[in-house]
Amino acid sequence: MLLDHHRARLSLHTAGRRPFLLAVTATLLALIVAFEYAGVGGAIGLDRLVLVAAAALGLLIPPQRLVAAMAPAWLLAPISGQVFAIAHAATCALAVSLVLRFVGGALPARRTTVWFALFAAALTVSLLHPAVATPAALSPWHDLVGVLTGLAVAASATSAPPDLSLVAKTIAIAGAVVAGVILIDGALAAGRLVGAGLNPNYLGGMLAPPCIAAIGLAWHVRQPAWLFVAAPGAVALVQTQSRGALVAAVAGAGYLVLRERSWWQRALVVAATALLPVLFGNVLIKLLIGGRSATELDANNAIRGEALRLALEIAVQHPLRGIGYGAFPAYAAAAPQIGIFVNTHNEYARLACEAGVPAAALFVVLLVLAMRGRRGDSAAILRAIVVVYAVGLLFGNFMSSMFVSVPFWLALGCLLAGGEKPHGAPSRGRVPRPQTEGML
Repeated sequence: MLLDHHRARLSLHTAGRRPFLLAVTATLLALIVAFEYAGVGGAIGLDRLVLVAAAALGLLIPPQRLVAAMAPAWLLAPISGQVFAIAHAATCALAVSLVLRFVGGALPARRTTVWFALFAAALTVSLLHPAVATPAALSPWHDLVGVLTGLAVAASATSAPPDLSLVAKTIAIAGAVVAGVILIDGALAAGRLVGAGLNPNYLGGMLAPPCIAAIGLAWHVRQPAWLFVAAPGAVALVQTQSRGALVAAVAGAGYLVLRERSWWQRALVVAATALLPVLFGNVLIKLLIGGRSATELDANNAIRGEALRLALEIAVQHPLRGIGYGAFPAYAAAAPQIGIFVNTHNEYARLACEAGVPAAALFVVLLVLAMRGRRGDSAAILRAIVVVYAVGLLFGNFMSSMFVSVPFWLALGCLLAGGEKPHGAPSRGRVPRPQTEGML
């Protein structure tokens, strides 16, 4: 009874009094600034001040709108340090706001957040208590923080889901803007497009989901104008010459086209698509990745093959906790069959060897849950984003990069929110009649 009384009082503050949220956040951020000032012994930089101001203002924004703002904030973050500070601050404000609202009872609990917590715990345990001692990784905590931030965004989208159509549109538009900026200010490295501090593979992984989101809006909403939004991302994606990103984009477009077709139509289209590389392989290679030599591609394939083989061997030898999240590159550099600092170039293999097979299985469970349940055109577009990202992870390690992964985390959270009734929410069954006896 006492706990319920305190929750009810806090609910009144968090749900109805925004100054309370602002006061709590301002106090916390003032303490952070004071500690940083004491640590550096001088004035706080502009980026830190922007972060404090954005986090304080972020608490005054409804969480659903703040969740929808995650895509443009993080997709545009590589372009400017100030935008990165705002994206980081908005994420912190969203997390604090949702925690306060949950404690106050203004937001219900959702069972799907358990999967996020289990996945985060599996990664953390693997980093803190690996199965074997390996050479120190360059930045294991940096990678883990990136994944935990993505999980926080996904959990926020599950707890306070915004309009799915709005999420799809913000992802598509933000992707078009960043693609246009990179096409103007980017550069070519060995004939491949780079920009915003991202190499061609990461850049391709970042551009593919927004491009497919815009194509999905044109396909389902029947508004061809969205194809103009998809155009900058498509042009930039081809110029990256990233094979994994191109395959992932094709997979996402295929899902949009085939999701409502019969099984024999799907089989026919898949078979025709599989024949294209056989019949027109040389033409496609010259058209899409013509700037890359056969020697480079063969060497790239050989290194990736050896890295994948080593990762699978490690997963078999240490299936429960792995060798520690973020430890594979240093492990590969010490291995005689590779001898260079290289990642797995396959996120599923990375999870299995670094964090253990259970961690990889938990991530696959999240993907399966996202592909089930809620129907509708907007949900289909978000599922296409999940397909693009899931296929892209077969060719790269993007999970720890919020710049690449934020569309996926948003889509994942929104889809998981759509298939579940909040814990403690009223049932849709018989509505109890109001108590009117003695009132007339």
